[in-house]
Amino acid sequence: MLGLVIERPDHGFSLERRLEERFGSARFAYSTAYSALRRMEKEGLVRAVGGDTEREVVYEATKKGVDHFRSWVRSPSSAPVVREELHARIALCEPRDLPRLIDVVHTEELACIAELDRIRRRTLDEQHDATRRPLAEEAWSTLMDRGVVHGEAAFWGGRVTQLARLRAYLEQLREEAERRALAEHRQGLADGRRGLADRRPTQERRELAGDDGSLAEGGRAR
Repeated sequence: MLGLVIERPDHGFSLERRLEERFGSARFAYSTAYSALRRMEKEGLVRAVGGDTEREVVYEATKKGVDHFRSWVRSPSSAPVVREELHARIALCEPRDLPRLIDVVHTEELACIAELDRIRRRTLDEQHDATRRPLAEEAWSTLMDRGVVHGEAAFWGGRVTQLARLRAYLEQLREEAERRALAEHRQGLADGRRGLADRRPTQERRELAGDDGSLAEGGRAR
């Protein structure tokens, strides 16, 4: 919610609609936006400006709120990261946050790989034990547990694939952000040189004429 306020100050009802549009998969409860706004206002992260009623008030982020959000986007997370939290960091990050965000995704990817390896080792051990007993002798609960393990292996394997693709995409965005920053820097230098060139003839004429107009007066005297 804080990221949405930073992105664009807005009314509470508009922020609630934007929250649903951007992060609908999280299935936030009704009035989540207003609860979050009141809490953030109390903590000094946002402030309410203008309007006499709740619907007229516009919420904007304070400097403390902006600093808090940028710190959260770049901070390390306890792995595995909740999907909604990671999606929020990605959706609301700025180009300057990308290097740190890529590190967060990579850390999450490594944690998921470690969990997948653990599950695979367990699966291999269970398969080794199962070869010693006929299926009919296996307890029903053991068979069901084995199904859960297979499901978890599929889940973590898919998660690893998703994170690897996401990290590759963010790497491309970082290259694009660096390209745009370089282009803007070069454009700024070019604009500065043009501005200097435009000012130079005027300055030279002033120097020839003199600040007090003595050259023009000398010309009339002759």
